[in-house]
Amino acid sequence: MEQPNGTQEPNEQESQLTFEEAAAQLEELVARMEEGKQPLEALIRDFERGTRLLARCRGQLERMRRQLEILERETAEGGEWKEFSPEAAAPSRQGELPI
Repeated sequence: MEQPNGTQEPNEQESQLTFEEAAAQLEELVARMEEGKQPLEALIRDFERGTRLLARCRGQLERMRRQLEILERETAEGGEWKEFSPEAAAPSRQGELPI
């Protein structure tokens, strides 16, 4: 299914990739595209997949950044480690993490 920005939604396999797996696949795509030997259709298909992989990597990095912020704040306050919840870590309207 195509999204409003023209890219395809990630398939289930892509959505299950770890950060390291997605980054490695993205590096492979970039190397293949930089060779300049692909037909235009294959180049565009790889570019679309690369944008999905990049979005996956960025999303995972953002979640980890929020998790580290929570851990740092709770550690500074003498708190304990809690299981990360993306919903709880979402920025509030004022741009701060919930307490």
